[in-house]
Amino acid sequence: MNDKRPELPYEKAAEETAKTIGKGFDLIDKTSPAVADIYNALLGDRINAYRTRNADKFARETRRIIEDRNLQERRELPEALAAPLLEAAQSDPREELLKLFAALAVNAIDPKVGDDVRPEFIETVRKWQPLDLLVVRFACSRRKTSEPYFKRRDVLNSIHGSRGSAIQLSLDHLISLNCIQNRSANGLIVPAYGEEIIRAVSERPDPTA
Repeated sequence: MNDKRPELPYEKAAEETAKTIGKGFDLIDKTSPAVADIYNALLGDRINAYRTRNADKFARETRRIIEDRNLQERRELPEALAAPLLEAAQSDPREELLKLFAALAVNAIDPKVGDDVRPEFIETVRKWQPLDLLVVRFACSRRKTSEPYFKRRDVLNSIHGSRGSAIQLSLDHLISLNCIQNRSANGLIVPAYGEEIIRAVSERPDPTA
């Protein structure tokens, strides 16, 4: 009888990512055999392979950002960030969002900005679509000007290639996530939460900002 439990995609991904990011990911490969059995029974080999590929892309993205930034001094990644980051990265193959998760991971281990990366940012980014990223980045760019408030039509006129209804839906979604706020007569604006989350997913955040 073979009692060896099936190998989880978490384990290979955690091992590779831990080499790049730090010990925070080591905790993920200690899943109990019972959980491992359930995981494979429910998802199967095809989903396992899918998640492993996504985790590999995530590991390569984190490596790229670390090398581009020439990040020499690194701090340990907290468990509260490590597990949800890897889970999020394994679940979503879209490159735009994988890059955000990788940037979150690298910023979390950067001593200059690590304290600003909050666990709730991960859950918010998981709820984004690529269009949401474009919309919130536009909104953040307005915050840095003398006219931080904007109207819905400003977003519609600035983002091309997307349906107007899709942009309207994105705005409503971002408002529900507190990434954008509706200040009625003044219009829309990015609150502190939206500005901080965009900073946290930036590949080169300004430590002094």
